[in-house]
Amino acid sequence: MKEIVEEKMDKKQKIFIISICVILAIIIVLLIVYATTKTVEENTNKNRLADMHEKMGQNNTYSITFQLDDNNKYTVSRKGDVANIDTYSDGKHTTYIVKDGNTYLLVYNTKRYYTYQNNVTRLGELSNQINEIVQSQEPEKGQEEIDGDNYHYEEYKGVSDFLMNTNENVSEEDINTRFYFDGDKLEYIKTIMGDKSELIRVNVSYDADDNIFEIPSDFKEG
Repeated sequence: MKEIVEEKMDKKQKIFIISICVILAIIIVLLIVYATTKTVEENTNKNRLADMHEKMGQNNTYSITFQLDDNNKYTVSRKGDVANIDTYSDGKHTTYIVKDGNTYLLVYNTKRYYTYQNNVTRLGELSNQINEIVQSQEPEKGQEEIDGDNYHYEEYKGVSDFLMNTNENVSEEDINTRFYFDGDKLEYIKTIMGDKSELIRVNVSYDADDNIFEIPSDFKEG
């Protein structure tokens, strides 16, 4: 009699354990589905370029490099009411420094600088460009692999602001630009021109070295 009772108890325990396991499995599946759905919704609703623009404007402090290759790249840095736009175009090195209400053009091969009085149009140029893009339209979103890594992208129609090779003779309406993000960090920009495209690498930092806003001591006014 005792053995029969113990056997019944063992069966009940097994049924209870199996039931708990099934319930836990269902809960885990539901949590995975919920997390996946939430992630998809966040990626669908999120505008990463707009978020980046907002972060740039929080303290007006950032340093962003756009690079096609070693001879063609530029870095836009800003800290409050001063800015530095450092450019290599086919290896030629020039810099615009905006400070004290003026803009200074530095030419490195001659070590001379030129002053544009009462001119600060380049101070917020990059921020204004990005703002115009995000305000103009809702982007098309997708994912694409670059060099073995998968990125979320936001594509804007009729945008050519970041095209570095300006020799391409393409109508503005036929140009689209994709911004590729790893998480929330912008990594690449691709300008698409019909069956051609230009891919540039991007490095974003929300900091800037104070020294870059000073005219080097070995430069003479032109």
